[in-house]
Amino acid sequence: MKKLVALGLVVLVGLGVAYVVLQDPVTLENYSKIEPGMSMDDVIGILGAGTEDGGFGGAIGDLSAKVVKWGDEKKSITITFVNKKVVTKVQEGL
Repeated sequence: MKKLVALGLVVLVGLGVAYVVLQDPVTLENYSKIEPGMSMDDVIGILGAGTEDGGFGGAIGDLSAKVVKWGDEKKSITITFVNKKVVTKVQEGL
């Protein structure tokens, strides 16, 4: 009986961890957490790694710019960073 209870607890903990890991970070709640001036590292901490937009980005002197997108064609969060700080954010489908 004790082994069965222990096994049940292991399964529940495993399912809880899987739920947290598999949760979609592209939500209106997470979008609302992103503020102008926030660091790229802080955004990655909220949304995970995004995909850099290859059509925009670069550096001029001491300024560097990058556009990063999270999500897909149905729902997405797109953030523009200048010097690794948020300057604009756009959401679609949230």
